[in-house]
Amino acid sequence: MKQNLYEELLKQKNEGKKLDWNSITKEELENLFEEHSDSTIAELYDITKSQVTNKRRKWDIKLYNSAIKKFLNEDTNKILFKNLNQDSKNRLLNEKNIDSIAIGLTHYLFRNGPVEDMHSEGKLSQNDMKTLNKFMVNRIAGLLQIINKEEWLKLELLLDYYNTYFR
Repeated sequence: MKQNLYEELLKQKNEGKKLDWNSITKEELENLFEEHSDSTIAELYDITKSQVTNKRRKWDIKLYNSAIKKFLNEDTNKILFKNLNQDSKNRLLNEKNIDSIAIGLTHYLFRNGPVEDMHSEGKLSQNDMKTLNKFMVNRIAGLLQIINKEEWLKLELLLDYYNTYFR
């Protein structure tokens, strides 16, 4: 189905059926995007390219994800991937890397989003940003330390506490 989805949809369109963009599933869009551009998909559904791009962004469908998926699905790459994955784990779960990982994760999870917008709009001062960033880096580093030390009971109790009392 995956490889023939575009052909199936094109056949339906050529037979006069109106393809409903609002009913496309994430899986279908991923399958189409693996082999076709946003422009081609837009033309198929008689919509704008930006509509396709927006839906892909909403569903986090990226060319990068498609390339990784192909890499991971290749039988010949499974052993290589397993080795590369273990090497990455060993590098990441190194005590020396905790701070830099925490800083990167803070930007990924927190800073490069609504908080940055609030800061740029003057709703948060530079001092506020420093306080928030330091807090987030320290909290994330603490979690990484727990993971690095494989203190799973401690992590479970921490998460249980916050899930129980702060929902």
